[in-house]
Amino acid sequence: MRLATVEIDTPLGPAARVVAFQADPRQATPHLIDVTAAGELWWERQGSGSAAEWAAATFPPDLARLLRGGQRGLEMVQEAVELALSEGASGAAPSGAPLAWPEDQVRRLPLLRAPLLRDFYAFEGHVRAGARRRQEEVPAPWYTRPAYYKGNPATLLAPGAEVPWPAYTDALDYELEFACVVFAAGPDLSPEEAQAAICGYSLLCDFSARDLQREEMQVRLGPAKAKDFATGLGPWLITSDEVPDPSRLQAQAYVNGVEVAAGRMEDSRWSFAEMVAHASAAEPLAAGEVMGSGTVEGGSGQERGRLLQEGDRVDLELLGFGTLSHVVGPRHAGGGRLLARGAFS
Repeated sequence: MRLATVEIDTPLGPAARVVAFQADPRQATPHLIDVTAAGELWWERQGSGSAAEWAAATFPPDLARLLRGGQRGLEMVQEAVELALSEGASGAAPSGAPLAWPEDQVRRLPLLRAPLLRDFYAFEGHVRAGARRRQEEVPAPWYTRPAYYKGNPATLLAPGAEVPWPAYTDALDYELEFACVVFAAGPDLSPEEAQAAICGYSLLCDFSARDLQREEMQVRLGPAKAKDFATGLGPWLITSDEVPDPSRLQAQAYVNGVEVAAGRMEDSRWSFAEMVAHASAAEPLAAGEVMGSGTVEGGSGQERGRLLQEGDRVDLELLGFGTLSHVVGPRHAGGGRLLARGAFS
């Protein structure tokens, strides 16, 4: 399945819904199956007299909450979506709620409300490029265990959303990355257990303020504000059953329609299973946590010699699964007043 979060209009105002992207051979265009409405059908088939109430609890319109149901929860979603498809795009749930939405009648929201965002640093080509710029060697510990920083899940962007340009940077950049999302699991997972805890995959665009990042990293802590203002994630959560071998994932990046980068997950030093296992050491993982792979070799403007400009369009394509697109907003219009004082005051 390919899952996403969208906003629809209701008599009580805008409401979020989790949807599954499915092509219906009877329809000219794909429809988005409303997971909660489809869940009503599922409970009706179980003989429940309160299908809408049970669906709201077990097929909630919040993707991170939905993932708390684990693998069996996703299997139930697949069964419910198949029931909805059998009713057709114009069908309705027992409550009367539409089972499907045309794409032009919804607005994309951030993929999910992730409880935590971790971004790894797993591609040696990208690591070596940074070391060369700093006239350093790759640190020996990079080869011995996965390294990551914690990002800001509150600023995950909806697919298609404008990228805010903070006032504190003159050097805005993109980064092409793969991502995985996990079920609740741990602590202390083995790589095999960690693989089973991965519910799906996506693309991540790590927008970065390069000038501020250079300052922050001199303190040997971070990055922080250089990354926390915006991160792209999407366009879908592609469930693990559609990706039997995640090392075969491939992605490409385009700026204004020109290909600027390409990457393969098999080039990562660490598999997603190893990264997730590392993250789980001595701590549990919450359902909906997002883990980025780190930037593929050549996957940033900094490496290509061209940073982003106002109005640039950035497209990241996960081959075979769709494209995550963003347009850069007006220069310095994204807020961002940073506290500062003299070095010796």
